[in-house]
Amino acid sequence: MIDEEIEQHALGILREFDALRFPVPIEAIAEAKGAVIARNHFSGTESGFALRQGRTKIIGVNTATSPRRQRFTIAHELGHLELHAEKALIVDHSVFLYNRDDLSSAGTDRQEIQANAFAAAILMPDELVHPKLQHEFSRGNFDSRDELIARMARAFDVSNEAMGYRLINLNYMTA
Repeated sequence: MIDEEIEQHALGILREFDALRFPVPIEAIAEAKGAVIARNHFSGTESGFALRQGRTKIIGVNTATSPRRQRFTIAHELGHLELHAEKALIVDHSVFLYNRDDLSSAGTDRQEIQANAFAAAILMPDELVHPKLQHEFSRGNFDSRDELIARMARAFDVSNEAMGYRLINLNYMTA
């Protein structure tokens, strides 16, 4: 799946649930798509997982991570459930499991790259980012690029890092 298809898929979900506003109600969307959100404190480096067994879908979220990270994890795991039904790892009796861990954020695995792209597209859709960015520029009262990113991140309830990458990937900023 190419990036534009991922963008359109995420946008379609936002429109389907009349959720094209920020911050995007990602937990409600995931639940509306049939996923159960299970929160637990994980002792390892995992921030979450997606589990599919038959019609049952579970998104596990590590409560040891920040609330903003948990939102991104839910979006990332929903991306796996939406995009990778046929490519899941098989673990114990045909249960499909995706782990969100250090490999996920390294950006080397194709499925992880796609799930990250989906998470960014659904949490920070260009249709909302662009007008918000224009609004912030029109206000003009920020002292630095970092301050602008932080304002945008607060509005969308995502990390500064996620917003920074999104603005770069949408070609609104350079690296």
